[in-house]
Amino acid sequence: MLLLARNRVRENVPGLDKVMRKRRAEPMPSEMPAAVVSAVEDRVRLILSDAERGPLPEEKQYDTVVQTFGLCSVDDPKRLIKNMCEVVKKDTGRILLLEHGRGWWEWMNGLLDRWAGEHHAKYGCWWNRDIEGIVREAEKEVEGLEVVSLKRPAWRQLGSVVLVEMRVRGKENEKKEQQEKEAGESGKSGEVPM
Repeated sequence: MLLLARNRVRENVPGLDKVMRKRRAEPMPSEMPAAVVSAVEDRVRLILSDAERGPLPEEKQYDTVVQTFGLCSVDDPKRLIKNMCEVVKKDTGRILLLEHGRGWWEWMNGLLDRWAGEHHAKYGCWWNRDIEGIVREAEKEVEGLEVVSLKRPAWRQLGSVVLVEMRVRGKENEKKEQQEKEAGESGKSGEVPM
């Protein structure tokens, strides 16, 4: 399914066919520079690069970072999330993840666990990772990171597909929101219900 989506994007974005091979995704060689394709009158840039060392844009931050099926394929998924947080615009930027991992049912998770080593050896993917747990731990560890939404939309995949939207709060907005929260809490304590 991912190959179909990948090839569809390759065919429909002008210029992408020159930098994106028509076959399954493979790890990028470390010496290979990122490939950049501009579309929609240069308002959208698609960057093919290694997510763990992706390039910064000229403005040093992205409006949106979209990452698909990557937390299963890196050695340190929380580090990957931290890297994305460093390159997305504070407050207004978004990080969108489409991931797969442990699902709703223990019997299915048992099957994922049973074949995880073989699957990783063949595809480079740890399909049994607890994506929700990884994201929640990163939210606690990365300053300003906030999970806006986390959904498991596909019942046919038994909860193993996870959609995550995150943002990173700037320090000024964090302070302002904390002050507003504290002011609201102190105001509530003096209220008398009628």
